[in-house]
Order: sequence, then structure tokens, then C-alpha cells
Amino acid sequence: MEPFLSPIKSFRGHSDWLGRLAFAKQRNGLRVISTSSDETVRIWDVETGKQESVLEGHASVTCGLAVTMDGRRIASGADDGKIIIWNADTKIIIRCLSHHTKWVYCIQFSPDEKRLASASDDGTLKIWDADTGVLEFDIDDHQGPVWAVAYSPNGTKIASGSVDCTVRIWNATTGKQQIQPLIHDSDVNSIVWSPDSRRLISGCEDGQIYFWSAPTGAQLGFPLHTHSDAIITLAISPDGELIGSASVDGTARLWSTATRKPFGRVFQHAKRVNAIAFSPNGQLVATGGRENTIFLWDISQESTIMTYSVPPSFASPASNITSYIDQSSESSDSLSESSTPPPSLPPQGHSDHEISSPIRTSPPVELPDGLGIQVTPETISSRDAATSPSPSVPPRGSSHPQIATASASTPVLASPSKSFWKRFSMFNRSAASVDSKWWKFTRIGSIMYATLWFLSKYEHVLNLDLIPRQRKHRNLEP
Repeated sequence: MEPFLSPIKSFRGHSDWLGRLAFAKQRNGLRVISTSSDETVRIWDVETGKQESVLEGHASVTCGLAVTMDGRRIASGADDGKIIIWNADTKIIIRCLSHHTKWVYCIQFSPDEKRLASASDDGTLKIWDADTGVLEFDIDDHQGPVWAVAYSPNGTKIASGSVDCTVRIWNATTGKQQIQPLIHDSDVNSIVWSPDSRRLISGCEDGQIYFWSAPTGAQLGFPLHTHSDAIITLAISPDGELIGSASVDGTARLWSTATRKPFGRVFQHAKRVNAIAFSPNGQLVATGGRENTIFLWDISQESTIMTYSVPPSFASPASNITSYIDQSSESSDSLSESSTPPPSLPPQGHSDHEISSPIRTSPPVELPDGLGIQVTPETISSRDAATSPSPSVPPRGSSHPQIATASASTPVLASPSKSFWKRFSMFNRSAASVDSKWWKFTRIGSIMYATLWFLSKYEHVLNLDLIPRQRKHRNLEP
């Protein structure tokens, strides 16, 4: 049985299920903002738990939600494809964007709050000028509904996730795709970035969380098996140390990005959970779903990773995410700068004969001729064992057996091939040939042999015909 955390507050007021949640740090305190199937956007005071205001303007189910850092502007997307930008102070509509033709699932302001990105069931990703409402980019490269969009914290990239089981990364300035699509095993429902903009984290329909290198598109380890059903929303803490996941299985969970293990206790709901969000200081988490209620959880005391066992289907085979280093950031000259000698060369000051694995020879061998002398087993190096011949038989009359061995320190050199002139003893005045009394006679014979060999070898050059042979002539016709 898994331990569950108890919520510290609950906000009730929506008449239908919740779509998305977000925290906003306004001048008069911390607020929670929610969208719902009841076609409203509501603002809640975190301190008192009371509903502060209701924003009405949509004519259909609202889901997508984005809030600026100062909390003064709110953007909400609806089932009819419309996006409304609200003034959070005056509660009036600033602008209505209506280029989408179907449900707007996800919205996010750029870090500088000058643009707004929206993902829709119509299969498009749209980038808007947040101040003027002008549509800047209309991207339709996905092969299905687009359910997730997220700006990188440095504002240079946009990531989008789709039912086509891919995440695509776009240049935020040009709208061009930067790398190949990141392939998943199922629909991609949510995306978050690490604070350094170098890693991308995606949550999927199969209950798994994927980790990616944003510069290279490489998958960082195996997927993290987190839920027994689809993940609807992901959230990342401001410091990037925790990931929050909300699932159809009726739970919301926290995971450590450093260990990929469960962090703290489970947030248990009675029905599916659609939304999860971290407060700006990372100590509070808000969740909501089919119960029409927002729950507030205090995780400030959840400082250690719980030791409860996670069901086998949730267990992650992946290793620490921080152990994966982007290959693109590594220098290609790292090997050339190494001072380690090549592996084929022994370390300086050491002989390769000093490193040997001892092996045992065969049992005692009795030498022939009834000498009764045995060669006892002894330990020799593997190199010596490979090069040593079998013990030789001592010559008759010898008082001591002579055992021929090859020392590893004595190299055995192959005989160099003789040159042409060394074939003849007359030109090969070795000690043996000089001392021989027949040297003069062999010299004369060698000269004659060399002369005949030379003439027969090069007769075609000298135009000679010493050895008559049948020749073939061309058949010349007039």
C-alpha cells in the first residue's frame, strides 16, 4: 500500500471537470488560475482558498491556459478554436484569436512574453504576436492533433508534441524545424523543458516519461514508467529538480530528475487527474481533474525520496539523467590531447616480460634411454610456454641432461632473404668459404654459371638466340 499525502486546501466552485492549472504571483498575493469544461476561467486566492473572480467569455469547453510571469495577462483556449487574452487586473478581454478550427489544448507565452504559442486538435502549431494578435507562424508539419507546446526557457526554441507520436523542435525566430522528430511509442500529451534549455521531457499516452537532449535529439536513457494509464500533463519545478505528472489512473506523482525515482508521497484522487502545477517557490503543488475540485499540496516536508516500493510496471530501468552528457558538447580533440601511451605499447620503464600469467606444464616426463631423469613441473610464463620447444634428449655419454629452452629475452630472428649476388659463393666470401681449400675452384665454376645465367636471362635484350625455339609470327596480309 502506497502512502498518500493529504491536501492542505481544496478549492471548489467549478461545475464541471478541470482542464489546466497555473500559479500566478500577483501584487496582492499568490493566485491559482484554472480552466474548466464549464466554459469559465477562475482565479483563486491561495492564502484564503476563496474564489476571487470568474472570467466568462468562452462559448465552449476551455482547456488551454497560459499566464505571464507578472500574472497580469491570462490566455485561455477553448473547444471552438478560439483563444482569449485577458487582463487579470480588470478582468476584461484584451484580444480574441480565432485562426484555429478545433480545440486548443495547450498555450504558452514566450519567456519575454512577446509571443504566444498554441497547439490545437486541428493539427497545427501557431505562433502569435502577443501584443497585436498577428499570426506570425502557422506550422502544420505534424500528422495529427497537436496536444503540447512549450517554449525553451532561453526563448530560442519551441517544442511541440502530437498524436503522431513525435516531438518536434522549432526555431522560435524563424519557425523552421531544427532537428529530426523525436520518436515515441505513443501519443505525446505534454512537454516541459529543463531550466537550462538543454533537456526536453515528454509525457505520453502509455504512461511513460521520456528524456531527450535538445541540441542533438538523442534519447537520454530508457523511458520512465510512471503511471498505469495515460499521462495528461507534466510540470517541472522552478529549480528543475522535480517533475510532476498527472494521470488518468487517478494519481499525481512527483519524480526526482536526478534519480528518476518517486519523490514524496502520492497525490491520490478519486478520478482522473488532468492538471498539475508548481508554485513559484516550488513548495506547493496544485492538482485537479474530474472531481471539479482543485487540491493544494504542501511538499516542503517531502524532502527525501520515499522508500516505498513502486509497482513493477512503474520501475524505471534508466540510470541517472545527469550521467548523460551531450555528445555535441564534447571536444573532438579530447583523444589527441591525452598523454596516455597507445595500448599496444608497454609503459615506459617496464618490460612486457615482467607481466606474465603463470601456467603449469605437463606432468613429469621421463627421458628415453633409461636415464631415469625426469623433468619436474615448473611454473613458466605464458610467453615462454608458447615459444619453448619440447625438452630435447641429451647426447649419449653426457653426464647431465641438456634441456633446450628458448628464453623470452633472446629474440629469434628470421633469416634475411639472400640477394641475387649472394647466391654464388664467389661473391659470398663468408668465413666458411674463405677457409675452404676448394674456394678457388668453386669461384671459377660460379663465374661460368653466373655468365650463362646472365646471357640466358637477357638474351632478348642482347638480341641473341642461344636456345633455338619455335616462334610465332604475325600473319601479315597485303
